[in-house]
Amino acid sequence: MNNDKIPCCAADALRRIRQIPVNGIMTGITMLDETIADVKKQNPGNDSAVSEALMKKIRVYNYIPPGVAEAYARAILEEYRKARTNDNNARIKE
Repeated sequence: MNNDKIPCCAADALRRIRQIPVNGIMTGITMLDETIADVKKQNPGNDSAVSEALMKKIRVYNYIPPGVAEAYARAILEEYRKARTNDNNARIKE
């Protein structure tokens, strides 16, 4: 992640929280959109590599309880897939 994307303060970090369902519970994830954008640029390859890259970055800004790390990884990977689909749909419309 580039330093220009790092929140300058707690208030800035709060503005960068997005809620996603993790095990059916809406959960706030800080820096999710920025993380997805960074990982898309890296294009790590298969789902396992993508998930690992996403979780590595997400853990910098979020506490992920060990007992639900896999559920977080699945939910975040799903958001990554949605973002990729949206990007592809936007390109098709152009």
